[in-house]
Amino acid sequence: MSFQRSVRLTQKHEEVRRLIERQATENHIIEEGIVSAAPVWLFAATLFVSATLLFWIQPLFAKMVLPLLGGSPSVWNTAMVFFQAVLLAGYAYAHLLSRRCGQRSQILLHLGVLAIAALALPIGVAHGWRPDAGTPPTLWLLGLLGASIGAPFFAVSATAPLLQRWFSHTGHPHAHDPYFLYGASNLGSMLALLSFPFVLEPLLSSHAQAVAWTVGFAVLAVAIAGCGGMVWRRTVSLTTTPDTGTRPNWPQRLNWIGYAALPSALLLAVTTHISTDIAPAPLLWVIPLTLYLLTFVIAFARRPPIPHWFVVRITPLALMVLVATVAFREPVGLFLPLHLIVFFIITLMCHGELVRRRPGVASLTEFYLCLSLGGVLGGACIALAAPVLFDSVFEYPLSLALAAALLPGANRRAKRGDIILAGIILAVLIGGQAGATAFSYPLNSFIVYCICAAFVLVVFALKERPLGFALCIGTIFVGSLYASRSNETLWQGRSFFGVYRVTESADPPTRSLFHGTTNHGGQLMAANGDISPTTYHTASSPVVEVLRAIQARGSGQRVGVVGLGAGALAYWRRPADDWRYYEIDPLIIWLAVESDYFGLMPRGAESIPIVLGDARLTLAEEPDGRFDLLIMEAYSSDAIPMHLLTREAVALYIDKLAEDGLLAMHISSRLLDLEPVIARIVEQAGYAAERAFRDDIDEEADPTGNPSHWVLIARQQATLDSLALGEVWQPLDTPSEGRAWSDDFSNLLEVIRWK
Repeated sequence: MSFQRSVRLTQKHEEVRRLIERQATENHIIEEGIVSAAPVWLFAATLFVSATLLFWIQPLFAKMVLPLLGGSPSVWNTAMVFFQAVLLAGYAYAHLLSRRCGQRSQILLHLGVLAIAALALPIGVAHGWRPDAGTPPTLWLLGLLGASIGAPFFAVSATAPLLQRWFSHTGHPHAHDPYFLYGASNLGSMLALLSFPFVLEPLLSSHAQAVAWTVGFAVLAVAIAGCGGMVWRRTVSLTTTPDTGTRPNWPQRLNWIGYAALPSALLLAVTTHISTDIAPAPLLWVIPLTLYLLTFVIAFARRPPIPHWFVVRITPLALMVLVATVAFREPVGLFLPLHLIVFFIITLMCHGELVRRRPGVASLTEFYLCLSLGGVLGGACIALAAPVLFDSVFEYPLSLALAAALLPGANRRAKRGDIILAGIILAVLIGGQAGATAFSYPLNSFIVYCICAAFVLVVFALKERPLGFALCIGTIFVGSLYASRSNETLWQGRSFFGVYRVTESADPPTRSLFHGTTNHGGQLMAANGDISPTTYHTASSPVVEVLRAIQARGSGQRVGVVGLGAGALAYWRRPADDWRYYEIDPLIIWLAVESDYFGLMPRGAESIPIVLGDARLTLAEEPDGRFDLLIMEAYSSDAIPMHLLTREAVALYIDKLAEDGLLAMHISSRLLDLEPVIARIVEQAGYAAERAFRDDIDEEADPTGNPSHWVLIARQQATLDSLALGEVWQPLDTPSEGRAWSDDFSNLLEVIRWK
């Protein structure tokens, strides 16, 4: 009995002890929660502001510099490489601080960096910077970005890893795993990106945004000082925190780099793919980047709303859907969603793998450093290496094939059968296209697409073997792209401003220049050796009617043409007239004038002067009243650079016209309805304007003519009336309600043709 009583007393004492300890723990948690609530909200808010500033400055400054480089989509890709490189430098700086300095030294040093960066504010294009015409502008643009916004961008970029590291020493219950704060950071990034095209750009000028960004920078500096003050009072050194896990090895680091590099590469590749045929505009930069950041928010959440296992399972299916349809010319209603959805799924898969493989808190800054390094490598491959290595946009399908290779899978090796299957696919695609040339278009393309579809079903069975799956997907993509060139392609090349292709067809015998996916005109070759223009520049086109009306005024008419293309308009020039072309891309000048592919431009003593550079800059140097007719025909694939369609741009064009001069603007586009944009500008400025949309082409009389859409603008209606143009020219419709586009405002959503 005494023994049992002793046991019962011991149990009671143990229960009392546990109760006391539990009560003490609860009191400690309550006290700690009250104390630590402030650090959570302050750190989260600071990271939110930091990310907002970081991703606000990117589209803002890219838009500022866009007019200097002809509105090329490559401007954004090159800028993204700069942003990723400076982000890497910021993360490396944060990593070194956390490894080499104590907590108080870190705080003082970072506040000093912020103070130095503030000397470069407010942001703006550095004075004295202008691209050299005729030289690749990539290095120039990187230098301009560094001189203009390098210091403040660097200072802000280091905030995320540094503050998460500081937070791990606040004593908060979640201090051991501060990765959840990355979600607050990416929410700020998304807010900035979504606000830019829908709120900031419509409401504020670029200068006003730059001033507001400066105010935000000051708020961020104060918030960082507040976070530093909380860490300052703690006695634990940031450099002596015990590691909660093993040190990462090189295979782990390479995995982090690889799973960060692919989404970065795919981000730029898909942005180029969708913006080339629509418009190089902030809206189409922002959408992919927003989805990219959203995947970070989802993947790094404590309870991801989309489970990682589900994303891994649907990624192969998404890839195969895209493989099966990417070769087709989708309507824009499918074009945008399809590519963006697949991009989102692949990126979410990669970022989910990063979360699954993340290290302990002591290796946090190294983890983010590897992520940033991967981002730079992926971006550099697309923006810098791909234009040199490829004469077409092969980087997009290759990025998709790499996504298949990074799928988590037990069998990482490609079997011999996979290699054989890839060889068969390539041989059949190329051989099938060669055999299909005996059939008429579109039957030959249909045959190639059917072959692709059949192989898609076969390859999907390989999804459990990532390398074999990737090998076959890459073969389908590259093989179908190569086959699509067909025997009609004479030449293909690439520059900073786009991908060009010269094709030749036999019925009728024509030679055409393609920029991206759009035919930019060419020449019809008669049996006797004579040549004449095709597509938008034939005898029945509206612009030729205007040219003839101008020529009827007498000899010596002064004509300016923005956009050289194949030089087709020069066919209609009379020797006595004074013509001048304006072209931004030296490669186009080589094609139209120096190569043997086209012969429409006069050469030798009869040659037409060509001014190299962006039209806004080069036209500004011309004297006012210089032209009797100015023809605006600058295109990037199917898109017109947006800075050439603003109120300020049109005012510049009108200034360069004689008193009775005319401005002819070619606004044909499969994807954009630009007539309301011009109509609002015309109405606000009080100009007179007429429109022409000719689609009733007589195929027998004009077998190579294409429908085209033109707007003709003059200072007075009397000038238009004196031309006596045909019935195809009608008064410009009254514009719908809305703001006129300006250098500080544009709204791409309202002009997209969704059907």
